[in-house]
Amino acid sequence: MCYAIPGRVIEVKDRIAVLDYFGEKKSVLNEFTTIKKGDYVYAQGGMIVDKIREKEAVETLKLWKKQFFELKKIDERLAQPIETSSSESVLEILQKANLNKELDKNELLELLRLRDEPSLKLLFQTANNIRQKQHGNACCVHGIIEFSNYCKNNCLYCGIRKDRLLKRYRMDVSEIVNVARRAVKKLGFKALVLQSGEDYWYDEEKLCEIVEKVRKLNVLIFLSVGVRSKKTFERLFDAGARAVLLRFETSNKKIFRELRPKTSFDERIGLIKFLKKTGYIIATGFLIGLPGESNEDVINNILLAKSLNADMYSFGPFIPVEGTPLEGVKPVSEELVLKIISITRLVDRNSKILVTSALETLGKNARKNGLLAGANSLMINVTPQGYKKLYELYPGRPDKDKKVEENIKETVDLLYSLGRAPTDLGL
Repeated sequence: MCYAIPGRVIEVKDRIAVLDYFGEKKSVLNEFTTIKKGDYVYAQGGMIVDKIREKEAVETLKLWKKQFFELKKIDERLAQPIETSSSESVLEILQKANLNKELDKNELLELLRLRDEPSLKLLFQTANNIRQKQHGNACCVHGIIEFSNYCKNNCLYCGIRKDRLLKRYRMDVSEIVNVARRAVKKLGFKALVLQSGEDYWYDEEKLCEIVEKVRKLNVLIFLSVGVRSKKTFERLFDAGARAVLLRFETSNKKIFRELRPKTSFDERIGLIKFLKKTGYIIATGFLIGLPGESNEDVINNILLAKSLNADMYSFGPFIPVEGTPLEGVKPVSEELVLKIISITRLVDRNSKILVTSALETLGKNARKNGLLAGANSLMINVTPQGYKKLYELYPGRPDKDKKVEENIKETVDLLYSLGRAPTDLGL
């Protein structure tokens, strides 16, 4: 399965190329000096990652063309709001969002406090409709390789915190590259997230070697390795990394200090801003349901992520982990996560919103519900089976015992049932 549809280049100007997808025009960043008008390329994350031979591209487009338009019809139908009863104030807020007007904090808080089913349904449908109007039926699907479960930090909520008893592992450079090669060449991924705990065994040289070798596979590289020096991230950018997943977890500095000892909120936020300025695609966000957070904190979390010019939002539910200081805390509800996905879509129409694998632990249809609440991005775990079981960020991982091929099939079947194309169509 290929997670990108070939686009034909119809214009190149400086570092921007315009691609045609069955009549849809999308602008993308272009770092290839050899790309010219008439070429066929793959884009991911809003940038060209690979050039494809015309014959191969035409054959792929023939297979996609009929299905592409059929999927769009399904998505358009499912994204149409259905009339339902709700309070006058909620209807006014959602109408304001539909008109692309900025909602104030009190209006966002009113949406977050919704409890009645008709109003919640209307909120989710409104967000999904905005997603469809803004992004069409594209849903980017990234592979993720969890290459180490060592971490120097002792965050109170985390399953791979330094002091938790856990069988640890590290994949060596060649092993990581081989897994990436299989993900790209055999499984068809065009974007990979390289994720680990904050493990400084992988020093700057090792990380650069990994990025350089994986980038030669012509794939968009997301880094999710925690806080590193600005110099290291500059070198990694030069080596070929183009995206970073770095969440701030909470905008409440007091809670941050309590839950993330010996780490700095200001340093983390400053680094995210630096990475954006450097040219990285930024995925950021927070944990939902951390003990002590108020509704105001949750809205501040969303607004902080937007202020950081996030290209993608990543927020998962807090799930208590046995053997951590917060093991007895009540887990968050699926309903709250869905509300935050929808409210985020109203706040930032343009960004991609990720359905994290953690959401799937909250309910059988949670991933589907997340997509219908305004989300448009997924990740599939391509970590080797033996390691995947050891990366215990939280309990109850739905993909822990699944082979990657099974997970891919389930994901693609779900996307097709919702009229989503498992691809990323540029900016």
